[in-house]
Amino acid sequence: MEKDKDSETSERAIPPEPTGYSGVYAPLVVEANNLGEAWEFAVRAMMKRGFNRFVKAPEYQTWTKDSPMFIMVKNPLGMPMLSPKAPMTKEMAEEYANNLINGMPEEKENSFDYTYYSRLRCYPDCIIRASIPSVGGKEDDEKHVQKVSQGKCVVERIDQVEKAIEIFKKDPTRRSVVLHTWVPKRDLEKFSLERKDTSSPCVVLMHPQLVEGKLHLNVVMKTNDLFNAWPGNAYAFVQLQKMMAERLGVGVGHYTHFSVAMQIYQDMYKTAKGV
Repeated sequence: MEKDKDSETSERAIPPEPTGYSGVYAPLVVEANNLGEAWEFAVRAMMKRGFNRFVKAPEYQTWTKDSPMFIMVKNPLGMPMLSPKAPMTKEMAEEYANNLINGMPEEKENSFDYTYYSRLRCYPDCIIRASIPSVGGKEDDEKHVQKVSQGKCVVERIDQVEKAIEIFKKDPTRRSVVLHTWVPKRDLEKFSLERKDTSSPCVVLMHPQLVEGKLHLNVVMKTNDLFNAWPGNAYAFVQLQKMMAERLGVGVGHYTHFSVAMQIYQDMYKTAKGV
């Protein structure tokens, strides 16, 4: 059988796989005492056991070390919160954390497809979606919209962080306080045949838990640049955890970070080996 020419062209477009690595595609687990230590341990684990994965996105094509990864930090406020080997200064991390928690000027926030501040603290929701039946056809949906809002879309901006604090104050045992960022109609649309010029949040959800007088934070990300972005991401998320804990009058517990596709890009391999 003659080989598909498009397939052959596609195969030729992928450069040879890097040599010297034998990682299999499987979750990697890292445990550490503080964020700085966690990043160093995670980089070493990824470079040693990460899976070789070729990413062919419209914006770039490159090999990566890419595996699901759990990073569990016992004392996220312990020093150092940033490894001295990380490509991130404390000033940069502090600014990023402040923007995430408190936001930037409105015109700057709106210059991005999304920001974590906008998705966490100004999340766009509506009373129609909140009350619509689980399943139904188009006619059922139209009847529901007429009944609830007289055919109009009623949008409400929700500060999920503030809501979470309010809920924990009323019920410290609540296990279902989930803060999420995804707007499916917008964030999945970019993967349709008519690809939109938008980006989607790497953070999918944050799930805080109040246990034994401490606020623990669990973060799930779809993808995460381990070498360049994780130090600043984790620093900012822990600052949010700290702020919420202070508002609740409790301590800061453990920080757990799971990325479904944690990666180190090939252009960082040499630098990452030096960690």
